This record gives sequence, C-alpha cells and structure tokens, in this order.
Amino acid sequence: MGSPTADDVIQAFVQIVRDELVAGESLHVPGLGTFAVEHRPSETIDPDDGPVRMRPPRDVVTFQPDD
Repeated sequence: MGSPTADDVIQAFVQIVRDELVAGESLHVPGLGTFAVEHRPSETIDPDDGPVRMRPPRDVVTFQPDD
C-alpha cells in the first residue's frame, strides 16, 4: 500500500467531521476553525406576493474560522 493521496486525506477529513457532527459534537481544527451543528426552530415566512408558509425546524452545519 502506497502513500495516501490528497483525495484520500480529504475524504478521511470529511468523514471525521461528518461523524463528529452526527454525534452532536463540535469539531475544532487548529488553524482552520470550528465546525458545529445549530438547531434552527420553525419560522413563519410571510412574503408580500404569496401565501404565508411555515419553514420546519432544522439542524444546520456552521463554520467559524479561526482568527
């Protein structure tokens, strides 16, 4: 088995980030930033030119870069 390719390293990184976020954990990568999941509650959307709609609650991935 040879050295890992850049694609192998990226895929491993993505898998680690995904696993941590699915487990409900945030992940800080020094020199890069912090990945986390935030819960967004449901909200009402009331456009001027259409019917009122309800956006369901959801979880979104956030990223805060290091300074």
